[in-house]
Amino acid sequence: MHRRRGLTLVELLISATIVGLVGGLAAVSLHTCLQAHAAASRRAALLNEGLLAMTRMTVLARTSTYLLVPNAETPERNVLALSGTVNDDDDFYFSDPFFPRIDEDPPADMNADGSAGIDGIDDDGDGVTDEGDASDDDEDGQSDEDPIDGIDNDSDGNVDEDGGADSNADGSAGFAELDDDEDGTADEGDTQDDDEDGTVNEDPLNPVVFRTVGAGVLREFAPSGPAEGIVLSERVSEFTVVYEPPDETHNPRIRISLTLTDEAGETLTFSEYVFPRNIVQRVGKRVR
Repeated sequence: MHRRRGLTLVELLISATIVGLVGGLAAVSLHTCLQAHAAASRRAALLNEGLLAMTRMTVLARTSTYLLVPNAETPERNVLALSGTVNDDDDFYFSDPFFPRIDEDPPADMNADGSAGIDGIDDDGDGVTDEGDASDDDEDGQSDEDPIDGIDNDSDGNVDEDGGADSNADGSAGFAELDDDEDGTADEGDTQDDDEDGTVNEDPLNPVVFRTVGAGVLREFAPSGPAEGIVLSERVSEFTVVYEPPDETHNPRIRISLTLTDEAGETLTFSEYVFPRNIVQRVGKRVR
């Protein structure tokens, strides 16, 4: 008969030590993996949130008829304001629903909001909001001084930013001697009827504004939207929009920069150049 022999005390201690080391390494590895996963999840959340906000702003900028803020006079702002793509009178070029006519007949108060510039916005960046007459669309102290004629009438670097009810100030319905509505007759109707459709001042700009409100909250405001606006992000640590005039390398454009920071200090920055559709008009060439 052979006697069965168990582990000695030394062998047992060695085995326990090895198991402890392996377990400790496994715990450290698991903790590292969990930390990496949490960091990746936070970064993915910031990425998705930032991309949605940037897409919202850049898509509207590319299709907007008017870039309102910033501009050549105040080129760097923490506000982005553009005319919305609202077809107030439901009309179209060539009677084609794919080519809506937008912002073609604004009143003297181009936004139709009863305030100088955009209601609640410091349009000219001087620290004062809505100062002046409702017809003063750029808050420069003058009303209707820069009609839609392709000229910088007030020498502020911007073009066509403060038109009157007769938006091109030519004393005719629509453009003088031009059959604007293609009905075979030129200049019929009231001088304030900028598109010769028989209705006066029926298609204002309907501005859409993106700005931070409170502690890091980026909101989108629009006349047709809720009064409190739409929250695009609650983790904004920086938001700037810069207007860049044309030079030998590029056409006029804006640069939108957005930085998001989460509760753990994870930071992600987005920056994109956008060429608004009407930007050529704003520096001297009339387009529609």
